[in-house]
Amino acid sequence: MKKTEYAETRIPSADERLHELETGKHDDYELPEFSKEVPVSSRKHDSGNDVVMEYDWKRTESPIIRISRMTYRNGEDLADLYRIGARDGADSICFTHNNVTYIARKTAHEVAQALYNAYGKIKGALENIVGYLRTALGNDYVVSKVEHDSWAFDRRIARGSVRYVDVDTLEGRNRSRLTELIAEKIAELHSSNLIIGRFTLNNILLSGDDMRLSDLRKLRVSRKKSYVIEEFKSILQYLFAIGFATREDIYCAIATYTARNEGSCAEWYQERTGAKSADPFDVAARIEEEVYN
Repeated sequence: MKKTEYAETRIPSADERLHELETGKHDDYELPEFSKEVPVSSRKHDSGNDVVMEYDWKRTESPIIRISRMTYRNGEDLADLYRIGARDGADSICFTHNNVTYIARKTAHEVAQALYNAYGKIKGALENIVGYLRTALGNDYVVSKVEHDSWAFDRRIARGSVRYVDVDTLEGRNRSRLTELIAEKIAELHSSNLIIGRFTLNNILLSGDDMRLSDLRKLRVSRKKSYVIEEFKSILQYLFAIGFATREDIYCAIATYTARNEGSCAEWYQERTGAKSADPFDVAARIEEEVYN
């Protein structure tokens, strides 16, 4: 015959219940650490097209990004952003806030502020820079908004509406089209006499059949108008060296670039050869020659 046991239901006394409640107030070990990361006070300032949010924190040793001060464009839904679920000091971070995806990149305060102030005045297909911030640990980040479902070659920012794409999975026609897009966007940027600096595939944010130049932390004004051609050459050499672009792709990219950036190309050609060129083909041929040499 099976033995059946019954658990005794015991109702705690009033004193025992009071002790449990008091203990719960002081030993809140069950709560995740991040749930306690809330600022003790905040201040908001409106200044023209800018909004400035400031936060005060009781604790300072947490590794989670806690925002101390943030400046962003009026109209952006960032008023309640005070913490980002990533390590403070990480180089590149992708996060979602109010169903919108953002990318934060660590940089110097002066660079973040300059990029924020310059955005909108610069020609070129650049990522949408919407603000910059300083963390409680003193790190500075420039913040851009991802406006559409996108793809990136950088795993670090593959989150939210940004998906990672492996370069090895791209077919030849896709690489050719992307090489053409890179030439178009770089030519557009160079028309403002700006260079992106140390271009890699991580500087690309794909969206449908278009792309944006991303990670602008090394963006700067070229000392010479013709120097932009040297950067363009370096970009093509990089794409060819990693096996991304073929010789045919390089030729088409140069044709696209020189047609959109004739002035700088002509100046560069004259500096290299000592003679003016009346034929754009001569300029394109010279650039192609130096790409492979």
